[in-house]
Amino acid sequence: MKIKTSIILIVSTITQPALAYVTSGLPGHVHRAWLKQMTIEVCDTAPGQLSQEMCNKAPQLLSAWAQNPYVPHTKSKACSETYPHHGKECAIFCEKLLKRLIDERRAGNPNAIASTQTYNSLIDVWSRSGEKGAAAQRAEDIVIGMQDAYSLGEKDVQPDLESFRLVLKAWSQAHGEEYAPHRAQRLLEWMVNLHQSGQNDLVEPDSDCFNIVLNSWANSNHIDAPRKAENMIMYMDKLYNNGNADAKPNRDNFNYVLKAWSKSENLIDAATRAEDILNFMLFLSKQEGEDDLTPNITTYSSVISAWARSKHQDSGRKADGVLKKLERESKVSRDPELTSNTILYNLVIDAHAKSPSNKAHTRARAVLDRQIRLYKDGNNECKPDVYSFTSVLSSCASLTGTASKKEKQQAFDIAMSTFYEMSRFNLAPNHVTYGMMLKACSRLLPLGRERRNVTRNFFRMACKDGCVGEMVLNRLEDAASSAQYKGLMKNITKDQLPEEWTKNLPASDFHSRKYKKNNNSAKRKMSKQK
Repeated sequence: MKIKTSIILIVSTITQPALAYVTSGLPGHVHRAWLKQMTIEVCDTAPGQLSQEMCNKAPQLLSAWAQNPYVPHTKSKACSETYPHHGKECAIFCEKLLKRLIDERRAGNPNAIASTQTYNSLIDVWSRSGEKGAAAQRAEDIVIGMQDAYSLGEKDVQPDLESFRLVLKAWSQAHGEEYAPHRAQRLLEWMVNLHQSGQNDLVEPDSDCFNIVLNSWANSNHIDAPRKAENMIMYMDKLYNNGNADAKPNRDNFNYVLKAWSKSENLIDAATRAEDILNFMLFLSKQEGEDDLTPNITTYSSVISAWARSKHQDSGRKADGVLKKLERESKVSRDPELTSNTILYNLVIDAHAKSPSNKAHTRARAVLDRQIRLYKDGNNECKPDVYSFTSVLSSCASLTGTASKKEKQQAFDIAMSTFYEMSRFNLAPNHVTYGMMLKACSRLLPLGRERRNVTRNFFRMACKDGCVGEMVLNRLEDAASSAQYKGLMKNITKDQLPEEWTKNLPASDFHSRKYKKNNNSAKRKMSKQK
C-alpha cells in the first residue's frame, strides 16, 4: 500500500516529470507495472461508471505514458530526446486512455474531460515514438480530429500552436519518407488558412514552425529541395508583409536554404546559387540595415562547402574567395560569430588539392599559411590539424604531368617543408600523410639517388609510426624500383605485415582488420592448446 500511495503522488506531480522520476526512488519496472495496472483498470470500467477520481487520474496516466517510463528521466546528457522501441507501446496506451475519456464523456459523465493539453500529450508521444511516417500520419490525424471537433463546438479540444508544432516535428523526423517535407509544408499552409479564415485564432505559425519545415526540406534528398526552401522564404516574406511578425525571414531561415543548396547534386549551379544568396544577405544587412540577416559562420560554411564539393575546375579559388570574405568581415566586425575554424580551412585546402591547376599546391599552401598566422594571432578555433597539412601534401602530389621539372621540384620542396612543419604543432603523421609523401616522391622526383633515399626514409618512418597499410604500400610500389621495394619489405608479404608496422592504422583499413583477425585467431588457438 505504501508503494501504491507513492506512485499516485508521482502521477499527481507529472507536470514536473524529470523531478518526479528522479526523486521517486522506485525501480522502473515497479513504476511501469503500476501504470499498466491502473491503465487497464480505467479502460476496463464500463462506460458511464468512471468515478471522479478515475476521471482525474486518466489524463495524469496519459501524461505519464507520454513521458515514456522506459527511459531514464534525468537531466543528464545520457537521457535521449528520442524514444526507444517502447515509444509505440507508450503511444498505444495513451490512445486507449484518451479513447476511454471520450467514450465516458459520450456516456454522459461530465467529469470526463479530454482537453487540448491531453491531446497534445498524445501527439507528442507519437511524434517521438520512432515510427517515422506512420507516427507523423497518426499525429496529423489527431490534430485534424481536434480541429473538426472544435469546429462542431467542442471548445475544450481547440488545437493550439503546440498541437501543430508537434505534428510538424513528427514529419521532420520521418526520415526516409520521401513525402515528409511536402506534408510538413502542406500542414503549415493549412495553419495559415485556418488562422486567416478565422477558423482557429490560436494557430498562426511562429518562427519555430517555419524553421521546422525549412529544416525538413534542407535534410531531404529531393532534387527540388533548394527551390522549395527558397519558395518558403518568399512565402514567409509575403506573410510578414501581411501582418505576421513571426514570419519575417531571418538568418536562420536563409541558412536552411543554404544547407539545402550545399547538399544539392546539381553541384556547380548549387555553389553559384549559394554564393548569390550569401551576397544578397550581405547586401540586405549592410545596405538595408537588416541586422537579423547578417551572415554567421554557418552561412559561410554552407557556401564554402558547396564550392568545395562542386567539382568546378576553379572550385578551390572560388571557395578561397568566400573564406577571404569571411576573414575580412571578421576583422572589421570583430563578431565572435564570424570566427573562422579549422574545418573551413581544410575544406578550402582540399578544394585546391582537387584542382587541375598547376598553381593548386602554392594556393593550398597559402591558405595553410593564413590559417597558421591567424592561429598564432590568437584564433584557437583554426588551429591546423593533420588533415590541414596532409591536404597540402595531396595538392603537391597531384601536380599534373604537364608540369615542368622546375615546377615539380618546387612542389616537392613545398611538400617536404610542410611535412616537417607538422612536428611544430605536435601532430603525428597518419597513413594518408605517408601515402601522400610517397606519391609525391613517385610523381615529382626523377629516378635516381635522391628519389631512392627519400622513398626509403619515408617508408621507414611509416613503419616506425605504425602507419603501413594499403595506401602506403601502393604508393611505395609506385615510388620504388622493384629491387628497392623487395629490399624495404624484407620478404614480408602484404597480407603478413608485422604488428609494429600497422599498430596505428584506422580500424577501417584492410591490413588493420586482417591483423586483428589473425591475432584473435592465434589467441584462440593458444587458448585451445592450453
